Amino acid sequence: MKFDVFLEGKSVDLICITKNIVEKTDWYNWFNKKNLTKFTKQGYFPNTKANQKKYFIENIISKKRLQVGVVNKKNNTLIGMMSLYNINHFDRACDISSIFNKDSKNMNSLIFFKEAQTLLINHAFDKLNMRRISAASNDKKLLKINKLLFGFTYEGTIKERDYINGKYVDRHNLGLFKSNWKKFIKK
Repeated sequence: MKFDVFLEGKSVDLICITKNIVEKTDWYNWFNKKNLTKFTKQGYFPNTKANQKKYFIENIISKKRLQVGVVNKKNNTLIGMMSLYNINHFDRACDISSIFNKDSKNMNSLIFFKEAQTLLINHAFDKLNMRRISAASNDKKLLKINKLLFGFTYEGTIKERDYINGKYVDRHNLGLFKSNWKKFIKK
């Protein structure tokens, strides 16, 4: 499949989401897999290609979210999706999220995740002029990864906020300021 590159990387490209991608990939089905949606707010209801087309129109075409696909350049395979959302140009703040198809044989998840998220963070700060990016996680391992790889700082915990696997778990909130990011990537 031919992808339209939005942000070019070394190992991955962040690509434009098109109607063709919605129709010809299994991206919609990632949200039906418990192992991929365990720590997301997805997977509560079955997802279909028709649902994904509706999401594409209501969120991506309408520019409510800046969503990009992550493509493994070596074999031209769609391996993930990343998004900037709740974009607020007055406060110059947004949220970031991602989902990767860890079932794919074309994944080297940490390396690809680091490069893809770095590209998107740079875009948020340098092109969209955001000054703050927020992230949240229920998984302490992901919390540590975001702190170590990207310089996010822990901002607090909302106790028993999310219902996952039959129990209420804490949501850990993170923040990254443009000034801290610039210092962090110079290290």
